[in-house]
Amino acid sequence: MLQRHTSRAGALSRRLRAPLAGIAAGSALVTLVACGAPGSGGSGSPAEASPTAVSTAVADTPATLTLFSAAGLQAYEQGLADAFQAKYPKITVKLRVEPDNNYNTVLPRLLASDSPPDLVQPADLLGGVKDGLLTNLDAYDKAYGWSSKVPASALAPGRVSDGVIGSGTLYQAGGSAGPLVGVFYNKELAAKIGMTTPPASIAELEAHMAKAKEAGITPIVASNQDGLIGHLYNLLLGDYMGAQALSDIVYHKPGATLDTPAAVQATEVLQKWIKAGYFASDVNALNQEASYGQFAGGKGLFFFQGSWIVQTLDKTFAGKYGVFPMPPADKGGKYAGMTSNTLAFSIAARSENKDAAALFLDFLTTPAAAEVAVKNGYAALTPGAGSAGEPSLSGTLTEQIQSGYAAIAADNGFDSWLQNAAPAVNTKLTQQLQLLVAGKVAPAAMVKTLQDTYANALKGS
Repeated sequence: MLQRHTSRAGALSRRLRAPLAGIAAGSALVTLVACGAPGSGGSGSPAEASPTAVSTAVADTPATLTLFSAAGLQAYEQGLADAFQAKYPKITVKLRVEPDNNYNTVLPRLLASDSPPDLVQPADLLGGVKDGLLTNLDAYDKAYGWSSKVPASALAPGRVSDGVIGSGTLYQAGGSAGPLVGVFYNKELAAKIGMTTPPASIAELEAHMAKAKEAGITPIVASNQDGLIGHLYNLLLGDYMGAQALSDIVYHKPGATLDTPAAVQATEVLQKWIKAGYFASDVNALNQEASYGQFAGGKGLFFFQGSWIVQTLDKTFAGKYGVFPMPPADKGGKYAGMTSNTLAFSIAARSENKDAAALFLDFLTTPAAAEVAVKNGYAALTPGAGSAGEPSLSGTLTEQIQSGYAAIAADNGFDSWLQNAAPAVNTKLTQQLQLLVAGKVAPAAMVKTLQDTYANALKGS
């Protein structure tokens, strides 16, 4: 996620030439890789964190894999498990489901136990690698050819070298898909304020909020008991700092810092919206579930969230909302937005089923896995896929998700969540966002506190 071009026409032309694009909902899925397992060899020992003798000929060997799933991803990951088992019926994939708020806390303990799950998605990849809890996947990468089948940008977040993410040894692999984190909107309320196209800048987005407030409509639905205003805050940081600068912090790049004028500016924008009354007055007391209910109940215009929420909203609100990517800070600037590769998993170093687990990772590079991703509100990226075009308020929800995701991908605009930089940052960010809403911390002081927390976390790592 970085800077951008000077005109919308230029932006569109570059998007059309982008090597990656979201798969649109009724389009044919582009084949990433021919299925099948090349090569042969001995099984990776469960005691080996870096197996060298691995086997890809395991499809006909009965095995049971455990996939550790966060509750919010349960339906999606069960879909992946079902699709995998349909192709490889002798290998069973069982989900072990943990509440979202507990997942990251429980996972390291499980990985270090004598009975770890086989497949996981660690938020703290660096910690897992440092503690020897995750399998070095280089041998499997070579055996299956993932580096030639999957876009390098999709594998980069799973590579670690000298305590920095982005290059080196592969510890997390699979296909390439992720959520669109952007701006969900209530169609009826958007029509009332005359919003017919996605805003092209933060100023235009703010103007829509002002119109909503004047019309007696709450501009932003959010929950901050759990710090989930952080979705909006992270989008603002990506806009003003640039995606790469934000990712550098999360990936622990030497010299990366949050304490910058751009980060302070992003925080000032959020503070301005708080003071303008664009959030419900009790936002600090609302949790995630309550915020979902409020948005689905028509209680606000915008909802800054990820496309994973379609699994919840569509139960009661289908057809009544849409989504567009967070607009750039300035018109003609680059799009930015967080994503996590939902088709990428790690294998526990203590897994007794490494070879079977690697077959699951290879399955994730296939169109069948991409189709599951699209059905669950994600975009699946493939080399050479056609552009989904400019973000628009027309089209189906799935088409809006794909086009928004493609716009960010074309601008190389994907970054990660600031709270993923370190567990201490996650805790401190929630506290600081609550203080900001309560008017008890200034933007510059908030940014400095978060940077100090980050720096101290790095010293202890």
